[in-house]
Amino acid sequence: MFMKKIVLSLSAALLLFMSCDKVSLPIVSKTTAEGSVYVKNSNAAVSDYKKVLLEDYTGQRCPNCPSAASLIKGTLSPQYSTTLIPIAVHQGNTFAKPFGEFKNDFRTTAGESWGAAAGFGIDSWPTGLINRKNYGSNGIKLTSSKWSSIIPLALADPFVVKLNVSTEYDTTTRALNVFVKGTFKTSYPNAVKLCAIYTEDGLVGPQDNQGTVIEEYEFEHMVRGDINGTWGIDLTTAA
Repeated sequence: MFMKKIVLSLSAALLLFMSCDKVSLPIVSKTTAEGSVYVKNSNAAVSDYKKVLLEDYTGQRCPNCPSAASLIKGTLSPQYSTTLIPIAVHQGNTFAKPFGEFKNDFRTTAGESWGAAAGFGIDSWPTGLINRKNYGSNGIKLTSSKWSSIIPLALADPFVVKLNVSTEYDTTTRALNVFVKGTFKTSYPNAVKLCAIYTEDGLVGPQDNQGTVIEEYEFEHMVRGDINGTWGIDLTTAA
C-alpha cells in the first residue's frame, strides 16, 4: 500500500536556467542559501489552481515510446497548458540501459526506485502514472491510450494542496536555491509527502522509433534527479 504522495515537478522554474547546461551529478543538498546575485523565478502566476502530474515511464531503446511522447507534446500539453505537468522517467534495464549505439544513460536513482517492484512495479514501456493514483478499474499503471480519458478525472479531484515555489539561481556559483510553501486548501486525513525533482528539456540522442533509430531525437521534460530524496519528505502525517 502506498500512502498518498504529492510530487512537485520544478521543471517550469528550472528549465530557464538549466536547459542549455550539462547537469552535473550528484547534487549537493544544503540547508542554507548559496550565492548572492540571483536569477529569480516563481510559480506565483499559476499556483492557485490544480495541476495534474503525468509520469511517462520510457526509454531510449523503447520502440513504442516516441508515440507516447508525441501524444504529450502534440495533444495533451497544448490542450491543458500549465495545468498538466508531464515528466519523462527513463527507467529499467529493458529499454533505458545503454546498449550499442545507445550510449547515454538517462536513468536516475529516483526513477529506478519509483519503477522497481518495491515502488510502482513498472514492467512495460511506455507506462503512465497520473497523480500516482488508481482511478477505478483502470489501475494505477496506464497505457498511453488511457491518458486522455483519465486526465479529466484527475482534474475533478479536490484541490488539496497549493504549492508556492520560488527559486534563486546564482549563475556564477551555479547554486540553485529552492523554496516551497504548501498550503492545504481542504482537510485531508492521509499522510502527504512533498517530492521535489528537476527535469531538463532539449537533450539530444538516438531513440528507437518502431525499429528505426532517430539519431538526433530531442528528449523533453526528462527527470534528471531529485532534490529532497527519492520519496520526498513528510508534509503531513496521517490524522
